[in-house]
Amino acid sequence: MEKISIISTPIEFDKSDFLSLLSLSAGSAILCQNRMGKLVIGENGWNVDLKNRTIKFGSNEFECGIIGSEDYYSQTWLWGWANTESGLPEISFAPARRAKRNLPDCEEIITGKFSLDELHSGHNLSMVTVGAAEKNACYYRCPYEGGAVFVQINGLPEEIFAPASLLDIANQIVEIIGSLYCDHRLLCAGMLHQNGYKFDASETDISATDGIGTLRIELENVGGLHRIVGINLDSAK
Repeated sequence: MEKISIISTPIEFDKSDFLSLLSLSAGSAILCQNRMGKLVIGENGWNVDLKNRTIKFGSNEFECGIIGSEDYYSQTWLWGWANTESGLPEISFAPARRAKRNLPDCEEIITGKFSLDELHSGHNLSMVTVGAAEKNACYYRCPYEGGAVFVQINGLPEEIFAPASLLDIANQIVEIIGSLYCDHRLLCAGMLHQNGYKFDASETDISATDGIGTLRIELENVGGLHRIVGINLDSAK
């Protein structure tokens, strides 16, 4: 499936707000991460070569680039483009540079180093990075003593990015809202958009239809964030 970026989601959102960008990104990012885990990683170990921009899972090798890194001691995040002491070729940090270029209004994306917290974790920053990327990609967390580097993985099997059915989307949404703090309206809109669905959206509901049925999602606004109050998949007559 051709990459569909969160940036083109046909719903009003604040491109400067990291929580909004994360909400739009999380659905498809988590779906594809889960598929990569099953289809590529499995029980395989991993080995990354940052200088040569490759990562291996067992005998499967893919191109990768650095998004950024977590430092356990200082509890900070450092974007790849801001890492001036690594000695690695500049091209190694291409994913981080593209994120900065694609999301120039978001302070967290254009600030080289800042403190980690529940919202600003390496996983969340990486989900936004792949969500706004021009090509289909996943990410992987590579721990080392004192921290972890997050890399974007390119050239993965196309089935990882195949459009999900509305049933799979509904199940993924239910799973995510139980574990991730986000705006549910943007979560649903972003996931539907990135999977190629046209949808109708208002402040109180979102709906999309495929050959199997219609997904209807009811929403309420609580303290400025939308929350799902009902989600149903009606079979086609």
